[in-house]
Amino acid sequence: MPRVDFYVLPENSPQERFACFMTHKAWQQGNTIYIHTVSREFAETLDDLLWTFKDISFIPHEIMGKKPVCNEPVIIGWQDKPPEQYQVMINLTQDVPTCTEMFARIIEIVAGNNTDRQQARNRYRDYRDRGYELHNHTMNSDYDNA
Repeated sequence: MPRVDFYVLPENSPQERFACFMTHKAWQQGNTIYIHTVSREFAETLDDLLWTFKDISFIPHEIMGKKPVCNEPVIIGWQDKPPEQYQVMINLTQDVPTCTEMFARIIEIVAGNNTDRQQARNRYRDYRDRGYELHNHTMNSDYDNA
């Protein structure tokens, strides 16, 4: 069963920046990461942000579908079928993806507004009903230094 970690961000904290932070942290721990987005456009935005979110960081990554074979440890996609053999999924959509059982760990990032929190509660119930191991983390605005 996958482990699902919900990270609740402070009000007005950008979900995308925290996704970059978590990607960097998971990659440094030796994991392969699939970042699940809502669209190709959002994937491209995140692709740009992964290059610039920290001056001193480098995260080897690529957008799924740009090359016939994805070999990087971090893949950004929006399709229902992510590449196989990735360990961590960062879900940046408002739904539970159909492919969650492929991953050992799923990271859910909850923005600080009421709409995002309600949608996260729905995902939480869905994961709970599937029998996944659930964990909650309330983040402060200084998570970069954690």
